[in-house]
Amino acid sequence: MSCSNLTAGLLDGCNDIAGGVEKLFIANGPVEAITASAGVVTAITVGGSALVPADFFVFELPRQTASFTEGITVSQENGTVVYNQDLTVIFNRLEAEKRNQIALMAQATSMVVVIKTNDGKYLSVGLEKGAFLGSATATTGTAYADRAGYELTISGIELTPSYEVTSTIVE
Repeated sequence: MSCSNLTAGLLDGCNDIAGGVEKLFIANGPVEAITASAGVVTAITVGGSALVPADFFVFELPRQTASFTEGITVSQENGTVVYNQDLTVIFNRLEAEKRNQIALMAQATSMVVVIKTNDGKYLSVGLEKGAFLGSATATTGTAYADRAGYELTISGIELTPSYEVTSTIVE
């Protein structure tokens, strides 16, 4: 059996990007199908219908507080590759509405999650196997200038890397 071979090198590019996550979009899953080409998703099907922007709940995030990390775990012994995706987000203020939505996230096992990066890219989290709330913390802080709010980690464990998502699916 032949394994994959590299098909191209990678260029460094210009210094014109910005890190971090600007917005979070979540729809109820599970995903039944995706339409993708060359790593870019152009349609997501849930419940027999393609998702549209109205299907997503938009979560606005405070500037410079959210990040997305994707780790790749390769097991030569088992012949496996797994992509561990973690999105860390902050919500300021301890409020009942936020508490209630976080409680619902904690029960969900296959959310459809798309992020918009500060660079204007849209990326998936747990798209094929379902995203889930991995952990959450509520804190009052100590000093007057400390955060009183929530920190959440939304995770995905995938067999393929995160997809770039066409913006028209969520916005």
